[in-house]
Amino acid sequence: MAMQFYNNYLMNIAQTPKESYDQTIQETINSQWDNTDRIRNVKEQTAYPFTNVYNEYEAWMGTVSDNSISVNKNIADFVQILFKDCNHTANYKGQYYKFSVDGVHNEETYICYDKMNELSQLSNFKVVRCNNVLTWIDKTNGKINTLPCYLGTDISSTNNQYTKDGTIPNTRMTIFVQANDYTLSIVKNQRFMFQHRSVFKVEEVDNYMQEQFTNGNVTYVKLYVAWTALLPTDDTVNNICDYYNYQYDLMINQNSPIEQATGFSTQLTATVYLNNHITDTAVKWSSSDITVATIDDNGNLSLIGSVGKSAVITCTIDGNENIYRTIIVNITNTPVGNKKIVVSPLQDITLLIGQSQVYSAGVYLNNVLQSDVVICTPNWTGNNYTLVNNTVTCKAQSSQTLILTFSSGTLDSVSVNVKLGGIL
Repeated sequence: MAMQFYNNYLMNIAQTPKESYDQTIQETINSQWDNTDRIRNVKEQTAYPFTNVYNEYEAWMGTVSDNSISVNKNIADFVQILFKDCNHTANYKGQYYKFSVDGVHNEETYICYDKMNELSQLSNFKVVRCNNVLTWIDKTNGKINTLPCYLGTDISSTNNQYTKDGTIPNTRMTIFVQANDYTLSIVKNQRFMFQHRSVFKVEEVDNYMQEQFTNGNVTYVKLYVAWTALLPTDDTVNNICDYYNYQYDLMINQNSPIEQATGFSTQLTATVYLNNHITDTAVKWSSSDITVATIDDNGNLSLIGSVGKSAVITCTIDGNENIYRTIIVNITNTPVGNKKIVVSPLQDITLLIGQSQVYSAGVYLNNVLQSDVVICTPNWTGNNYTLVNNTVTCKAQSSQTLILTFSSGTLDSVSVNVKLGGIL
């Protein structure tokens, strides 16, 4: 009977040692919320895996200070965060946070570089302001990708050099960025541009620190970098190094303008080129006036406006609006009959040994693809090239220009010029 009473007392009235300790810790944290101006609203990125969803919490903030070897480093961009709930879910290195450090200006993005300690009763950790953006072009699809990052000196460095002229901090330039498929593939000597003018080369990559509770995945990448020179292949407008090593272009496969009556519909297509070679890259379509013409993601065009109205249809590489082409749509009383051969690409090209070019050719009536057969005929034959299924491949250099003529019945033929070059 006494034992039952004691058990009921413990379960319903008394606190366990852990509960008592947690309550003491929580009350201590709560006291930091009284009579202070350090409280801010913090948006925490959902993890793990990381998404673009953020949850908002109240947090107490302070600066990060490091005292070492007679040097007091108190850096405003480095912030210590304490959540009020001592049982707040543990976070990860590389996790993004958004807040206004002074509570007045617009919120900025911060990255966690020193996560919560799972063995600590305090939900505190350290972040640094993402003062730059890592920008790169995806070589597989032409997209321009960006990711917030920190660019600065390594705050963990403590060994200073002392000279008669003064103390020289022995620091290294670093980049902190969240881990993803791209940032985990960054290698030594890779180059990145910041502020549309400054270029840094990767000297060392730290992307192997596996996180707890992520099945061994890495969530945080640290790069040691050094300044390097700007090259002609760098694009200062888009802030991308080696951008011009990957020349993207696209062609809309229909002729402009399209002149049809209201109610007309067709599917527009486009061909994307990487370094003069056709590549399988997604495109996006848009209309300058959806009351005249509408178009969906698959290029399905519908004319809905009144006679005399016009619209501009724009096609861009998905994720890179710098690469685009346009086609004009005019709404007329009656369709304009215009059966013709359409070839893409039409521009003159130069192929080096081993390079190929695929040509798209078809007969269109009122911008609608017909079943007519198109024949491709070269102006000369030889061992300098091969031509199979409208694909020409350079085998050897030639001073004679290869002219490919596309014909179909009595329609006007279309010709393109191909120069056969040597080895790059």
